[in-house]
Amino acid sequence: MFHLKPAAGAAAFAISASVSALAATPALAAENLRFAIGWPPGSSAEASTQHFADVAAEESGGDLQVKVYPLSLLNFLESTSGVRDGVADLTTVLTPYFITEFPEMNYATELASLAELEDGDPARNVMAYNGALMEYIFFDCPDCQAELEAQNHVYLTGSGSQSYFLQCTRPVSSVEDLQGLRVRAGGAFWARWATAMGATAVSMSINETFEGLSQGVVDCVAASAPELTNFGFIDVVTDMTPGVPGGSFVSGVAQMNRERWGEMSEANKVALLKASAALSAQGVYSYYEVGNANMAMAREKGVAIHEPSAELVEKTKAWIQADAEALGATYAERFGLKDAEAKLAKLRELMAKWSGLTAGVETEAQLRRIYWDNLHSKIDVATYGQ
Repeated sequence: MFHLKPAAGAAAFAISASVSALAATPALAAENLRFAIGWPPGSSAEASTQHFADVAAEESGGDLQVKVYPLSLLNFLESTSGVRDGVADLTTVLTPYFITEFPEMNYATELASLAELEDGDPARNVMAYNGALMEYIFFDCPDCQAELEAQNHVYLTGSGSQSYFLQCTRPVSSVEDLQGLRVRAGGAFWARWATAMGATAVSMSINETFEGLSQGVVDCVAASAPELTNFGFIDVVTDMTPGVPGGSFVSGVAQMNRERWGEMSEANKVALLKASAALSAQGVYSYYEVGNANMAMAREKGVAIHEPSAELVEKTKAWIQADAEALGATYAERFGLKDAEAKLAKLRELMAKWSGLTAGVETEAQLRRIYWDNLHSKIDVATYGQ
């Protein structure tokens, strides 16, 4: 079994020093790794994953060579079994697609909606919740680590989207507009929101959603702004409503085959963790920048952008608060989740901590340093994932 060592004071200095020493140690043999992602070629996610590969090569002195496979070796639905069985060495796991395999992680992922209740720009709050979720999984959730072990995975890092909003083929701005509307929901949180607002939640893969919108199978998709170009939604949606439903898709952006991780030298594990911190920061920050660019592009293309009514905003925020408090009972009944109240309290505590840590972040480099200093550098590579 693995052990994690959250560090403080002198211990933090010792770990930092040992990590630096390991990073400088020559690797004994070359490592070639396959990183399969479900996003298509040319997406911002592919660029972020290639950044991971570049940093891994740099930090290992060229010993780590990571080849990125965008929507070829594995799709999103094949990601968990593909890495478990060694088809790929690394993948992005969108845990809401695998709620039975990862109930503990899904519980924490669904609570990303807590960021909607924080002050500030919702598009930036995901920087904080992503940090909070990573800290929770690394250091505060042994049940999360147990389910990762059961799937033969090692969690290396997380990343997240901007806040989700409605992207539709018709105008939507009020509770009345949502009645009976078919909304593609990429996870249980958005499905529950749609149902609570009087809409109909539709489950389909993100890779099938463009066709679903264009053929009228769904009226709206709840998605973040980068998906307008990542999946081509900008070519089919006519109306958008920022602000609702909210929530972010924060998930395991790099999970690794456990045996493959165990075979690696400690120096190369450190290099992968440095690449993981870079991937998280680049993913979150590039989504922020691409999202802003996509909103401008949508306006130029004539997509109508609607303000949600005050009633819809208030109803959504009240629902988010109530849903967070009720979620633990649902997970306890369906999946046997224990100590839900304590886990919710811990995540709220971490969200407050990370809101402070990420306040004023203006560059990707700043965010990368914050993630590395507070998270990845504190992992004991000699025992983690063993």
